[in-house]
Formats: sequence, structure tokens, C-alpha cells
Amino acid sequence: MESFKFSLRDVPKREILKDYSSRFPGINIGAVEGCISLLRTASDISKILDEHFSKYDISEGKFTILMLLYRQNDYQLSPISLSKKAEVTKGTMTKLIGGLENQGFIEKIPNSCDKRSYLVRLSSKGLRILEEILPIHYTLIAKLMSGLEDGQLKELTSLLNLLPNNLYDIER
Repeated sequence: MESFKFSLRDVPKREILKDYSSRFPGINIGAVEGCISLLRTASDISKILDEHFSKYDISEGKFTILMLLYRQNDYQLSPISLSKKAEVTKGTMTKLIGGLENQGFIEKIPNSCDKRSYLVRLSSKGLRILEEILPIHYTLIAKLMSGLEDGQLKELTSLLNLLPNNLYDIER
């Protein structure tokens, strides 16, 4: 099934949220507005990045795996390490590895530490595609964030880095 990315354009006005707060105690209007704005912006950025990666016949997930390998001195990791670092299931990782291997961007090599497993290594083709993509990718990221000055970017990063602290306390 093709994934659908929801993007909220019709943001509720503050008056509507005030009305809701009288009916539903505990609503923090600023929190709702901030969360909707964050989600809308993240969705917009995700769409732009999807278009960017599709020009190279890869997905954001495949790009993530290639970058995880690229960051290693020897360009290789075990599938389990990749799965943990990318925070995806083993099944998802198996599909990503299979797709990247079929495209020739990675190769499976024997694991000298464990004969029952293999390592995933960035191939020369994978290295070439990253070196082609990265200058364009980083220029795109700069354009996406160009509405903010350096100090604002630092503040945004700092504020966003505070949010995960609360996410682990939320009951699911």
C-alpha cells in the first residue's frame, strides 16, 4: 500500500481552540498551535526531500542507510547495527538492504567476527551516488532553512532537542 502523507492546511484559528478549551479542560492552545505548525512544516519538508531523493531512484529510508554506512571509516555495518541506528524493524531493514543491493549501492560481505552473519558495505557505486547527491542535498537543506538566521537556527535546534525528553514519559 502506498503511504499517504497528511498535511494540514486548514489550521484551526485561535478562537476555535479557545472554544475547544472551554469544552475540553486541559487544552494548552500554544502547545496545539506549536504542534500543528511543527507537523505541517515537517510534512512539507518531507515532501520536498521525497521529490529530491526520487531523482536518484532512492527513498529517504535508503538514503539514511547509505549515510549510516558512509559515516563509518570502513563503510560497513551489520544489519542489526543499521536497524538500531535507523530505528527500524529487522523486516524493514531487510527490505531496504535488498533494494539497495539490487541497485548496486551496497554489497553483502562475510562477517569475520561471526560466520553465521554478514556485513553491509557501501559499494563504489553507492559511494559515487552519495558524492553526487550530497552537495545538492546540503544546498537544498540550506535553502529549506534559509528563512532563519544563524542564531535562530541554533535556537530552533535547541528547542527541538528538548521535545524528545517529554516523548518518553507519554503513555502509549
